[in-house]
Amino acid sequence: MSNPKVLVVGAGALGVVTGYHLAQAGAGVTFLVRPDRLATLEGGQQLYCFDDLSSKQFDAYQSTASVEDVSAEQYDFVLVTLDGASCRSAEGETLLRALGDAIRPGNAVALICGMDVREHCRELMQLPADRVLEGTQAMLSYHVGRYPVPVHPPADPAQVSRADFAYRHTGNSCGFTVVAEPQEAATRFAKLYNRSGVSTCRSMQRITYTMFTRSFFPIIAIYERAGWPDTSKLVEDRELMTLGARAMGEILSLPEHGWRGKLASLLVGRKTLAKKLLGMERDCRPLDYTAFNRCHHGTKVRAQNLLVMQHCAAAGKAAGKPMRALNELIAGFTP
Repeated sequence: MSNPKVLVVGAGALGVVTGYHLAQAGAGVTFLVRPDRLATLEGGQQLYCFDDLSSKQFDAYQSTASVEDVSAEQYDFVLVTLDGASCRSAEGETLLRALGDAIRPGNAVALICGMDVREHCRELMQLPADRVLEGTQAMLSYHVGRYPVPVHPPADPAQVSRADFAYRHTGNSCGFTVVAEPQEAATRFAKLYNRSGVSTCRSMQRITYTMFTRSFFPIIAIYERAGWPDTSKLVEDRELMTLGARAMGEILSLPEHGWRGKLASLLVGRKTLAKKLLGMERDCRPLDYTAFNRCHHGTKVRAQNLLVMQHCAAAGKAAGKPMRALNELIAGFTP
């Protein structure tokens, strides 16, 4: 894999920022986008990094709006950045089938970034299990012009406003998480990503990845239910924080999460959740953690979040669990 090629399906924040780090790692990056998005990719993209308060120019990529062009190339990885709800839409399913037809004759590995849709995508793309990975971005990234996220000192708001996208690693340099199976494909992707030297890819066992991605969504639900307050204000609401912690525990203790989930559920409580959220808010500065979640999870991937919580509630019901806290959050998750 001396000259790896990566096709990134979609040029939103996840796609562009991940594509930038893959290009830094030496990969040849191509974006597959809608025809009306091609013009916005001309001339490159400017990124703002909250880690070192600097701007980055990203123009080492190609772009296309035709799946037919994909068939003419041999890619190592195809990064599908559609969220879980988009993957289940009529347009998304049509695209996934076409992508599958385009890459099936080669050896490309599809990396699915939507939540709880790996098998759905694999069936649509008709790819063998060893050619379908699951993973997602571990840093926070957003489209600057589209989402009004406040900027805190020492970042310069004027400099941020000139960027197309902005991003922030939280607590460490981990920028992407990939499920560790299929092992050979996961190892190759992590090795490629880590060549960037500035961002790392963490490999995680499937059960651990599933537990902790799913249990994140009740956190978003309580932020929304409270009206997206600063975390310092949210943690003062004992009743809502308790409800969120209980919903997280219900998800973690689903039978499919095994003993690890049961153990993790025992460690989740109002105080531990408050500590975690306050730590995230601190680690994200100068990016505003609450505002980021309001713009990203409260709008762009909101439908996906609800689908994941509904899936967990249904799984709990099938196992004879009442899932009271989670169902209460779902009921308050207005359309």
